[in-house]
Amino acid sequence: MKKLLILAVIAALSISSVANAELELSGNVTTGAAYQWDSTNAANTQSVGNTGVANGGAGGITQGDMRFAPTADSMHFGFYVDQAEIDIDSEFGENIRARIDLDFIDLGSPSFSAFLLEQAYVTVNMPAGNGMEFLIGKFNAPMGLESVDRHENIFPTYTPGFVFLTPTQVMGTKLYYDFDDNWNFDFAVVDSMNSRLIGNSPYPSGIMRVGAVWGDEGRESYMHIAGGFGPELNRAVNGSSEDKHFDMLGMLWGNFAFGDYWDLGYEGIYRSTNTLAGATNMRAVAGQMYTKYQASDVWSVQLRGAAFWEMSSFVAGTSGASTTGGTFGGFKGMTYSGSLATTYQITDGAEMTLEYRFDFANVSGLANANFHTGVAEFAYSF
Repeated sequence: MKKLLILAVIAALSISSVANAELELSGNVTTGAAYQWDSTNAANTQSVGNTGVANGGAGGITQGDMRFAPTADSMHFGFYVDQAEIDIDSEFGENIRARIDLDFIDLGSPSFSAFLLEQAYVTVNMPAGNGMEFLIGKFNAPMGLESVDRHENIFPTYTPGFVFLTPTQVMGTKLYYDFDDNWNFDFAVVDSMNSRLIGNSPYPSGIMRVGAVWGDEGRESYMHIAGGFGPELNRAVNGSSEDKHFDMLGMLWGNFAFGDYWDLGYEGIYRSTNTLAGATNMRAVAGQMYTKYQASDVWSVQLRGAAFWEMSSFVAGTSGASTTGGTFGGFKGMTYSGSLATTYQITDGAEMTLEYRFDFANVSGLANANFHTGVAEFAYSF
C-alpha cells in the first residue's frame, strides 16, 4: 500500500508539473474503539445466501462492517482505523479538474489491512446556464443522508439503510447542473448501483437526484429526492434475468436547520431487486430520523432512531438481492436502532465522538435478538 500511495502522489505531482496545474492535498484520519454485546439469539440475524457467505445482520459496530460478527451471548472489543485518507485534487486551467481519493483501512487486526480507491475522476465545467459539470470515472454516488467518509457524519455508526440499500462508490459518468442558487440536479449512468459486484450486467444503470438548498451560509437546510433503475446481474451468473427484471431504488432525505443550534433530519429508502429469472422480487424499506443540538461552541448532542424492514426471505423461488446475493440484511424481519451520541471539537479539524447504540432485531419465524454497541471515535481532517 505504501508503494501505491507513493506512486499516486508522484503521478499527481508529475501531472501537475507538466501541465502547470494547481495541486492540492488534503485528507483525514478516523480511528477509534468499539465494544459490542450480543444477546443469546444474536446468530438468528445471520443467514447464508446463494453466495455461500454469511450476509451479516443487525448489530456489529456498524451493520455490514463485520468487525464483530453476531455471536450468541458474547462480548467483543477492538480498536480500529476506519480510514487514513489522502485526497489529491488538481486543476488544469479554469474548467478541468482531476480528483483522486486514496483510503487505507485497518479493522483492528495486525494482519488485515486494506486499500480502497474511493474516488478517481475528471470533471469538466461547461458554460451552460448557471453552471454545468460533467464528470467521468469512479465517484461517490450523490445519494442519501449518510456519507461514505464516516467522519463527515454526526454518528460513527451507519444505519442499515445505508449499508444494505444505498449506492456508495460507483463507476461511470455524471452530469451536475445548478438551476439557480437553490435548486440543483444530478444524473449519472453507472456500471452498477452496487459497490460489491456479483456478476455485473452488461447494461448500465441510471441514477437521478433533484435537490433544494436554502438558508444562511453554514446553516443551510436541504431536501433531496432521488431514484435509481437498472439491471444489476449478468444472466450467466446465477441465472439472472438481466433484460426482464431490474433493481428499483427510491430515496428522499433532508435536514432542517432551526436557528443557530438545532437540526432535524430524515431519510426514507425503498429498494426492490430481482436477480433470478422467474423468481419473486426481494424488497426492503428503511428510514431514519435524527436531531442534533449544538450545546456550545465545542459540544453537540445527537439522537437518532432508525428502522429497516426486510420484506422477503431468501428461499426457493425468491431472487437474491443484488447487493448481497442473499437477503439484503441477513434475515426476514425488522430491525430497530436507536443511538445517542455527543461530539467534542478538540481543535480546528479534530473532534471526538462517543456513541451508544441499541439494535433490536424482530426476526420472522425465529427468536428476537438485541445488541448493545459503544463507540469512541477520533477524527482529524487536514
